[in-house]
Amino acid sequence: MKELFQQIWQLLQGENRNKADSPEVRDVLKRMARVAQVREPDYKQMWKEVRRATIGKRERHIKFFQGVAAVLLPVLILSSAVYFYHSEYTSQPKVVKVEKEIEDASAVRLTLADGKVIRVHKDSVVNLVVHEDVAIRHKSNSALSYEVKGPVSAQLEYNTLEMPVGGSYQLTLSDGSVVYLNSCSKLKYPVAFVGNERRVFLEGEGYFEVKSDKNHPFRVVVGNVEVEAVGTRFNINAYPEKKGVETTLVKGKVNVEDGNQKVGLLPGQQACCSEQKISVKEVNYRDFIGWKNGKFVFRKMSLENIMIQMERWYGLSVFFRNREAQAYTFTGMIDRNLSPEETFRTIEKTVDVRFRLNGKTVIVE
Repeated sequence: MKELFQQIWQLLQGENRNKADSPEVRDVLKRMARVAQVREPDYKQMWKEVRRATIGKRERHIKFFQGVAAVLLPVLILSSAVYFYHSEYTSQPKVVKVEKEIEDASAVRLTLADGKVIRVHKDSVVNLVVHEDVAIRHKSNSALSYEVKGPVSAQLEYNTLEMPVGGSYQLTLSDGSVVYLNSCSKLKYPVAFVGNERRVFLEGEGYFEVKSDKNHPFRVVVGNVEVEAVGTRFNINAYPEKKGVETTLVKGKVNVEDGNQKVGLLPGQQACCSEQKISVKEVNYRDFIGWKNGKFVFRKMSLENIMIQMERWYGLSVFFRNREAQAYTFTGMIDRNLSPEETFRTIEKTVDVRFRLNGKTVIVE
């Protein structure tokens, strides 16, 4: 540190000395020398000082700032080095905080009924008791479970589970029903179900394996759409790009309603709710639940829609330099555990397109 400041002041003794003889400039430089005693140089204040020193001296305006530029540029570079040196060796708690924020960005966010937030990682151990009647447990393998230990409270209390970018999760509700949540999705659900029905609220995408209970129908609410089931398996996709809600039935039977219309689905059927209308079609349900098993499944899907999934899974920003490529289609199955580079190379093998990664941005050419 001492050597750095010696270099700074030596600048004033060299060829730039005459340009920096102005008392105003030297005063600003002295202020900059205090960087070692503060956490970060106040460059804005330094600039104000330079500006203040020139008021009323327009005839020397150009000459003055030439002197400032000649001296301040190397000084700013060196003082920045001083700052980073100072931060690295004397501000370790700040570095730890940044690392924690990066770590938390990949964690599942569990919000309890009292507003407390718990960030859950794959290797986290969670063992909570809620009101002495329901236990929340997490051991490993991205699975959280609610276990009823005794008579539950008559009052509904909700927890919320939120997925990060590139995350998926398994949740076992208090009735034994299992929910798989996809990346960037959110589920609001009761700690324990109370009353005549079981109701949860979904944003994004989820796959449901509902525990059979004819006396207590299971309802998933997505905006103004409700999907009702008794004992069944189905997928709901309500990501924003869908501009509606897609419900795909795997097993059993569900009813889909949007306030104006109600339709029943059989296995292999999909209901699309949009613009206050429900349409039903036959599909291969495996194409819509591959994500639950760690796969991207594309069947004649446009590259535009594929890249939306890449954004959500890898946390990328996508730029189409080749606009025509948005309409190109791709069919295939890709492991979601692959790196972005490996995934893009797989697509390049069958589609006349090139991907170029630049940090967190992917350019489609």
